[in-house]
Amino acid sequence: MKAAREFPLRARERLTFEYVLLAGVNDGPEQAREVTELIRGMRAKVNLIALNPGSELPYRTPEQERVLAFQRILMRAEIPTFVRRPRGRDIFAACGQLKRTVEVVPESSIKSALPQ
Repeated sequence: MKAAREFPLRARERLTFEYVLLAGVNDGPEQAREVTELIRGMRAKVNLIALNPGSELPYRTPEQERVLAFQRILMRAEIPTFVRRPRGRDIFAACGQLKRTVEVVPESSIKSALPQ
């Protein structure tokens, strides 16, 4: 945060913070107030991203109302805050979801299984 506060910005520039919301972990009013205090006084904006669920992730996507409540708290503190629209969730290609969906067997395992 020290480096962010000291980062040289031109007249119309703002720092952008991307905040991924995890249901029941960091999507509550108390965390929104913590974010507000962390960036108070900075020329910054916040993009809120509701978690894009994946099959191996232990976290859930927050309800839309919690995302909007989080946004309202930041906006009341005069922090420009935007909710990012999810894209690609249906094919597991959204932010945070891109991953290998098949198990890759190391080449050495294949060679050792072949008849000699």
